[in-house]
Amino acid sequence: MSFISFQFLGFLLATVILYYLMPKKFQWIFLLIVSYGFYLFSGVKPLIFILSTTLTTYLGARWMEHNKEISAKKSEAKQKNKKVLLLLVLFNFGILAMLKYYNFFAGQMNSHFSLFAYDTKLPLVNIILPLGVSFYTFQAVGYCIDVYRNKYHAEENLARYALFISFFPQIVQGPISRYDNLGKALKEYHYFDYKEFTFGVQLMLWGFFKKLVIADRAGTFVNTVFSDYGKFDGLQTFAAMALYAIQIYTDFSGGIDIARGAAQMMGIDLIENFERPYFATSVSEHWRRWHMSLTNWMKDYVFFPLTLSKTASKLGKWGRKHMKGSMIGKQLPTYIPTFTTFFLIGIWHGASWGFIAYGLYNATIIVLSMILTPAYKAGYKFFHINVNSFLWKLWGMVRTFLIMMVGRTIVRAATVHQAFAMAGRAVHLFDFSNLTARLTGCGLTGRGMLVLFCAMLILLAVSIFQENKGSLREAMAQWALPVRWLALLAILAIVLVFGLYGEGYSAANFVYRNF
Repeated sequence: MSFISFQFLGFLLATVILYYLMPKKFQWIFLLIVSYGFYLFSGVKPLIFILSTTLTTYLGARWMEHNKEISAKKSEAKQKNKKVLLLLVLFNFGILAMLKYYNFFAGQMNSHFSLFAYDTKLPLVNIILPLGVSFYTFQAVGYCIDVYRNKYHAEENLARYALFISFFPQIVQGPISRYDNLGKALKEYHYFDYKEFTFGVQLMLWGFFKKLVIADRAGTFVNTVFSDYGKFDGLQTFAAMALYAIQIYTDFSGGIDIARGAAQMMGIDLIENFERPYFATSVSEHWRRWHMSLTNWMKDYVFFPLTLSKTASKLGKWGRKHMKGSMIGKQLPTYIPTFTTFFLIGIWHGASWGFIAYGLYNATIIVLSMILTPAYKAGYKFFHINVNSFLWKLWGMVRTFLIMMVGRTIVRAATVHQAFAMAGRAVHLFDFSNLTARLTGCGLTGRGMLVLFCAMLILLAVSIFQENKGSLREAMAQWALPVRWLALLAILAIVLVFGLYGEGYSAANFVYRNF
């Protein structure tokens, strides 16, 4: 069931009404039934996978809790639980790997190797990924790691835990929640709150605006150029690359806004997943603002454990001994964890060389920035650059956007070679003659380009307000009621009039729905 359908809106409205009419002690049970009903819309077979993940991680966490209770020593319980956790990780990530990466692996093996010196080929399998499999798998495994680390006790009630894994607003594309936040919220009684309800509606409207008015319209331009980039000049190619960076942001963050808004209508707060990432002045800051639930997951469960491991400690001692006074020697223990983390971030998104290259591209830039930090500081001092000035920060934003624009092109292009070929075209072969006609010759009419430009200006204005003033919804709550309703109706009208949907057009599925 797509978020962008009247079917979903009807489903959500009925759910919210019944949720508040329900006796409070049965609210969570109702949500569990509704969530599994929502999931069944994607098919019966995918249910097998979410059930297996739910059952194995629930039982594994309870097993670890039991070991803590019966073991005489903490060290003894920890050794037992380490084995349990390893089994849970291997089983659940093994399922994820088979579903997402088997055909990629088999295709590579068939292309480059001959098994057993014969023409044996690994069979390719028609695999349809279960809805939200990457999101709920990471969420469940993160829960098990937290139980292992004694962050909280394992949930005793299987049904309550099943709701945490399957809660329908977040199942499509996240965010990847933690049990101490979402699990607790799902247990609480929720009474109808007008402010929370209207905030949820407003957030959903904003999500529809970003998805239908900006992302899908930008996608038309992007698809036209990327499908046959050789026909287009440097300006058109650059515009397509820049618009894809905007498209992927508004598509994903728009979907998250819809999910968070739907949950907030029921008084449940899902964690933030974006914090205006294109206002970042460095690639590392960009990742602290982009898909925060995934990057925080990787930071907590991959980067920090690797950085604090015995191997990293030995590497650090070696670096300090053999590279005395060198920044590389001091930072050496963080380099391998950085590359490992971003390699995993890359393949989390999908099975292709493009995603792998994307992860390594980001890791390389971040590590190079770490190495060159002393040179940067010396340059700032020598040229008397005020790094806190508005113009320098603006330059940092533009530079970071361009770097990430190339990175996103690596993912969007058919091959890594095409991505860099497009980047090459984007810096030359410019033709400024008849500019309007050239930009409107990429799938969008002049009216469509104007709507897209104006919508992006609205997005920019709202983002600037949020960056400097905080929550726009909180600010709107202080406005006079007629003005507040006028603003809401204006956004609704823009979505209804300028959103790409309706007869003869099917709104595109969210990009991250496939991850």
